[in-house]
Formats: sequence, C-alpha cells, structure tokens
Amino acid sequence: QFVEDFKWIPMLNIHYLLGVDGISIWMVSLTTLLSSVAIFYGLRQKENLRFFMILLLVLEAGTLGVFLSLDTILFYVFWELMLVPTYFLIGIWGEGDRIYATTKFVIYTLVGSLLMLVAMVALSFVHYNVTHHLTFDIRDLQYLNIDHNTQIWMFLFFFIAFAIKIPIFPFHSWLPHTYVACPIPVLILLTGVMSKTGAYGFIRFVIPLFPEAMNMMGWFVGGMAAVGMVYGAWAAIAQKDIKSLVAWSSVSHLGFIVLGIFALTDQGMEGSILQMVNHGIIASALFIIVGFLEEKVGSRNLENLRGLRKAMPFLYGAFMLITMAALGLPGLNGFVGEFLILVGVWTSNAFNGYSGIYVLFG
Repeated sequence: QFVEDFKWIPMLNIHYLLGVDGISIWMVSLTTLLSSVAIFYGLRQKENLRFFMILLLVLEAGTLGVFLSLDTILFYVFWELMLVPTYFLIGIWGEGDRIYATTKFVIYTLVGSLLMLVAMVALSFVHYNVTHHLTFDIRDLQYLNIDHNTQIWMFLFFFIAFAIKIPIFPFHSWLPHTYVACPIPVLILLTGVMSKTGAYGFIRFVIPLFPEAMNMMGWFVGGMAAVGMVYGAWAAIAQKDIKSLVAWSSVSHLGFIVLGIFALTDQGMEGSILQMVNHGIIASALFIIVGFLEEKVGSRNLENLRGLRKAMPFLYGAFMLITMAALGLPGLNGFVGEFLILVGVWTSNAFNGYSGIYVLFG
C-alpha cells in the first residue's frame, strides 16, 4: 500500500520505489514512535543541539527508507545512509572509547553491506538472463527461480550483512562497545529500530529468495541464535555497569527474534515480528531509565543503585514494570512474543530435529 514509484536511474531501470505491507507497517510505526521519544529526550543535549538533531533526523530517515524500499539499490542506499549519522553521533557526542566503538561498528557494517550489494547486483543479472528484463524491484525478483549453488553464496552474502546488523552471535562483538559509548537518544534508535533492520532483511529478502539455502542452512543459523541467547544472558549477569547489562541482554533477546524467523512457521514468524516491536519498546525504555539514573545518581554501577524505591518511587515502579516485561512475565508484552516464538520453534521442521534443544536454550 501507499506505493510511490519514480524513475531514478532510467538507464539501469532503478526506481525510487517505496511502499508498505503488513510487516513493514509495524516497523515504520515503531521507528516514528521511538524517533519522537529520542528527539524529546535529546532536547537535554547541551552541546551543539541543532547539528545533533539534524543527524538524528537523518538517521530516522535512513531507517524508515530501509523499511519502505521496494527497490534493492534504493534499499542499499538507505542501508548505508543509516551509517553516516550514527558514526558522527557516537564519535562526537558519545562517551568513553567512542572513536574505537563507532569505527568498529562502521567497519563491521560496511563489510557486510558491500557483500549484500554484490549479491543484489548478481540477483538482478540472474533475473535478466532469464527474462531479458533488467529490474531491481523486489516484487519481481522474489519470484525468481535461482539454482542451488547460486542460492548458497547469495544467501551467505545477505546473511552476513543482516547478521552483523542484528547482531547474531558470533557477529556481535561491536555491540557492547558501541552501546556503552552511545548517547541515550541515539541508543533508542540503534537498539529500538536499527537492530530490527537486519531481522526485517531476513523476512523481506532471504526467506522468499533463497528457500533451498534456508532449508539447508536454517538449522545452523538457529543454532547460532540459540547459543547467542544463552551467551548474551550469561554475559549480562556478569556486568556491573547497568548500561552494559542492558546491552548484553539485547543480544539475548535478539537471538529469540532470529530463531523465530528461521523456524519458518506461522507462530514463529508472527512471534518474531511482535517481539521486534516489543523489544524496541522495552530496550528503549530501559536505556532511558539508565540515562535518568546516571543523571540523578551520577553512576551506572549496580552497587551504587540501592534504595531507589524510597528516593525515586515513580522511576522505581516504571523500572520494575519494564524489567518484568523484558524477562517475559505473563500478561506483559515480552511474554506474548517469546511464547509464540517458542511454540513456533517447537513445531518447526526446519531445524533438522534440533527444535527441542533450541526451545530448551530459549
């Protein structure tokens, strides 16, 4: 729906082509909601507020473009556009070892996205060899019948790009550094929606384009997601810095989303999309509370955060509620998505008999 189509580079039949469907509309809504929250929180920024807001809005535009693009080249342009403001936002307004963190994030993401670009161009040439019609329109490309070997390498190229952005274990090593160095308004967009662009890429590109590769490699990706869930939780328990704790717990929660997608069942897919929205709201709320606590208490060390109930009862109550949602308490939003994912994984035939083990990891 709401399709916009303009010829962008007519010689190569590349279009400025946007539209939404039942999946992307949720991501667009989440992005606009969290962007509004990030802008409102960002008004606290004392240093060079105007430039900060410009970059924040460019980041929102790039993220929305990823969820709306129906042309692969346009998707790639928006995918890279997200990187530019993030690099400056963390590099200028970040904290700690911010230059190292933002450089590592950009290098990781850039390597993955260049591989994705190679696969995208090759995909259009495969379509051209079959139909003698050059197109980058996702709606046309998804009906393409690709031979087995080509599917495998294209799947791997797309997979690396999306796995780094989510991130999936073991592509996660940029995340703790970046999240800890990141200013809170940027972190709201980074964890709330940018991490979801990778999961959205799996749904939009990988599943419809590479069914044979999915059947062959799905169990392996599921294993990576399952290990990531436990590893992220294990690492989170060891943290003293509450910002770092929430960052590591995000690795764990994002593993749930990937596992649900690769289960290839209705419940798993619906649970993952729901959990993408849920995690965006929960993680953003947790990071906002971390920002408030650091501002009021002057520390992020867990050992210095005792006695909140008496000193800040409202913040304490909100923190408790959101933490309960994060751990999946029945009746709160975190439970519904994760339960659907686990049901979808349990009934899945895509994991070569490992479904029960992956559910136990969850």
